[in-house]
Formats: sequence, structure tokens, C-alpha cells
Amino acid sequence: MEKSIFQYLEFLLPIHNCVIIPEFGGFIINMKPSKFDTDSNINQPEYSIVFNPELKHDDGLIASYIVKNKGVSYNTASKEIRSFVKELVARLKSGEIVLCGNIGCLSHDQSGNTIFSANNQFIHPDYYGLEPLKLRQLNSIPRKIIATNKKSYIRHTIGGVAAAVAALLLFVGPSINIKDQTGNVQQADFLSSITTSLVSSDIKKKLDQVINIDSTQNEIEKPLESVKPISTRTYYIIIGGEEDETRANRLLDKIHASDFPGASIIKSQDRYRIYISSFEDKKEAESFLDSFRKEHPKYDSAWLFSKRNN
Repeated sequence: MEKSIFQYLEFLLPIHNCVIIPEFGGFIINMKPSKFDTDSNINQPEYSIVFNPELKHDDGLIASYIVKNKGVSYNTASKEIRSFVKELVARLKSGEIVLCGNIGCLSHDQSGNTIFSANNQFIHPDYYGLEPLKLRQLNSIPRKIIATNKKSYIRHTIGGVAAAVAALLLFVGPSINIKDQTGNVQQADFLSSITTSLVSSDIKKKLDQVINIDSTQNEIEKPLESVKPISTRTYYIIIGGEEDETRANRLLDKIHASDFPGASIIKSQDRYRIYISSFEDKKEAESFLDSFRKEHPKYDSAWLFSKRNN
């Protein structure tokens, strides 16, 4: 039983960043975004696993996973967790060190407090294989390499414009003469009506851009603006939750009155969670959470919950 519960914990923790073993405590992953160091390196994001014995309410994550994995009822899953906690507490009181799968181990200090020691070898799945990135300063790159890349870009651009002009000429073809009933000749001059407008606007503009680039070879092109991808998940800063909607609304009213009038409720997996802010970018959410915990010690157990967008 112990092995399965800790396996569930190890699987669920990187997904939800906070998983609670009911009536025992919560395990939280604290995330720190990547940063520049003094040597112009971009270091990989950091994270740490901590244990909070005050988080004892049932968030439903482990029980729901047991229901799904074993095909049992929610009550049966809850009884299994309670039995596990009872055995775990007894082993800790006897002075035993209990391994929590691959995330660390639990023990008691001399005062009987539960101590969690994280496993430094545990790798967060999202960051597997990441290493520091070394950035080269622009002034350290030989100007010969920059000039060569610039000329190559110009050649490809001119070639593309020439191909577009050739395709346009093939499309419009020669002018067509049509005789009407009176014998007068009417000219359908596509080249003058279509080519003139297109060449003088889009293609001429493109050619002018190429010429301008060629005349400023000593300047460095500005990087293209990156297109921000559409986020597939939303990240919520969670400060509380209840299984029952009525109790969750009562808690939300207290939070509105005392601290955060803008707090809201999100329902997920038969649980109503209260959040004070949401983000589409995970790094922004992690940075906000880090600052929030420091500014609001009362909510130092706040955690990050992610939900896939429909």
C-alpha cells in the first residue's frame, strides 16, 4: 500500500505542484524561473520540494487517482488513504525513516515534528535534459560572418522577388485584342491594368527594401519579433479550497471581506479551488507566486494549479 500511495504522489506532484495526503500534510513544488548570471549564461529553471504539515484537508487528488487506477469507489479510496496515514504516523513515531518514493524521505526530529528531506536527484519531467545556455555577445562575433550571412539573405530575397515577377508575367500573358460588332478593336491590356499596379506597389516595395538592405551592409538587422504561441493551459494561484460548493462560497466570502475582493472559484475534479489570479504563461505565474508568498506570509502555502484549456 505504501508503495502505491507514494507512487501516486510522485506522479501527481509535477502535474499539480501541490498534492495533499489527507490528515497528514501537503507536498509542494516551489518553482523559480530561469535567470541570467554574471557570465551571460541562461540557467535552467530551479525547483524545490517542501512539506507543509498544516495542509491536511483532502484536495481529492490522490483519492481520485486511486478511483481511476483501481476502479474502486471514492469511499474505498479514502479508507485506503486513512489506513496508510495511520501506519505512516506509527512508523514515524517509532523513529523509522520512511522513503517517499523518489522525491525524498520522512522522519521525526527530537521534538516529534515531521521532517521532510527532499531527494536532490529527483528530476522534474518538464526540465529533464535542460542545461545552462551560453550567449555570445554580438561584438564577439567576427564581422566577416555577419557580412556573409547578410549577403546570403539578400541573394535569397532578390531571387524570391524575381520569381514572383516571372510568375506574374506568365499569368497576365500578352495583351488580347477583341473586335466588337462594329469592327473596332478593343484591347484587353492586362499588363497595363494589373501588372502596373502590382509591380508599382507590392513588388516595387519589396525591391526597394532589398536595395535599402544592400546599401546598409554595415548595420545589423533587427531580429524578427517572435509570435507568442497560444497557451494550452491556464495557471491559477490557489489559496484555498473545499469539496463542497457551499463551503467553498463561504470561504470565498471571508477572503473577499478580509484580503482579496477579486478572488474567484474554479471547479476541477469534484473540488472547488479559490484563486486570486491566473496566467497563460507558466513562468509569469511562478514569478508572481514567489512574490506573493513573500508579500503575504499568511498565504505562504499558496500553490500553482494548472488546467488544460478546452
